[in-house]
Amino acid sequence: MDIFTAAQSIPIVQVQDGASATKLIVRRKFCILSFFSVLFLFRRLREHMRKFIVAAALLALLPVYSQAKTLEQLLAEKGVITKAEANSVSTAEPAKVYWNDGTRIEFPDSGFKVKISTFLQAGYGFTDSPDGAQNVSSFDVNNARIELSGTALHEEFAYNLEYDGESNHLKKAYLQWNACDYGYARVGQFKTAISRQFNNSNWKLMFADRSFASNYFDFGYQKGARAEGKLMDGQIIVGGTLTNGISDGEGEYASGVDTKHIISADLRWNAVGKMDVFEEGDINMTQDPALSIGAAYAYSDSNNVINEYPDKVGINRTNVDVNFKYNGLGINAEYYISDESPDFAEESTTQGAYLQAGYFVMPKQLEVAGRWSYVNCDHGKGSGQCLGLKDIQGATAG
Repeated sequence: MDIFTAAQSIPIVQVQDGASATKLIVRRKFCILSFFSVLFLFRRLREHMRKFIVAAALLALLPVYSQAKTLEQLLAEKGVITKAEANSVSTAEPAKVYWNDGTRIEFPDSGFKVKISTFLQAGYGFTDSPDGAQNVSSFDVNNARIELSGTALHEEFAYNLEYDGESNHLKKAYLQWNACDYGYARVGQFKTAISRQFNNSNWKLMFADRSFASNYFDFGYQKGARAEGKLMDGQIIVGGTLTNGISDGEGEYASGVDTKHIISADLRWNAVGKMDVFEEGDINMTQDPALSIGAAYAYSDSNNVINEYPDKVGINRTNVDVNFKYNGLGINAEYYISDESPDFAEESTTQGAYLQAGYFVMPKQLEVAGRWSYVNCDHGKGSGQCLGLKDIQGATAG
């Protein structure tokens, strides 16, 4: 029963006086209808007030939610739009120029960043030659580098260009597509996978130079393609590389001359804690123990001339590294083994290792460090500097 039906069912006192009775009846019906109308409106208003309060509460919470993640960020996480598209929605900002581990220039509105770094390494050396040979006293500039690196399209792509004036070589020159937050694809010239220490930047080494073992077993800079992916929030890192080979006429910095390539795969397990494994020494004073273990394998099939005769050489090379950091203490160790199998010349198996440790006696200012390096030349059958030697050992302190 609605309020109008209820109003009509209420009995009305009848008055005999004609006109007066009619006015009285109309007035009472109007008052009753007004009362029920107000009651009806009050109830409807109360229902609307509840909805209004709920809506106001949701609107009050909306800014808090928006501070956590924007709509564009959520769409990018779901893969509806790319990260570049999400970042491009932001309002235009002026260009920025500042210093942070290098001179940095940023254009936020276009999503372009560039970092300019320089590295100069000069020194003096004295060589006391045995058996009456000429001694050598020499000043040298070991490195004189300038590096341009950065990102484009709101970190959708990355690039690196590094030139060394001392050797007059273009060290790095690659473009990288950051396909997602946990993987990338790279093409150009870059360092090969063998030897973690070789992949360390020169200015992030524990000593002024690398160990002899690392220098002997790495494949240097090569032109090629690489893909890398992260699993378990970066705890596991897997990579694969295909580069030009090392046949005669090609190799480091050179283009290919045949269909032979170097194929490599690498794996890293950040077993405990977090560390930058490509920064030797615990300069950041790691508060919790951090342990990282890595391994790499490479295979090369090349055409070379050995003892004045053409030959095909197959190389299987493997290395394993262990790294530890804690409260100023940094330890790095690597082991290498390389099997060289020519079709006609004698086979050889060379092995090598190094162990180094450093401790910051004055946090971030003074480090005391030592290193031992060893290469077994397989009774002089190894190539390069190992040829004719039983082994090569070295020690460094600083």
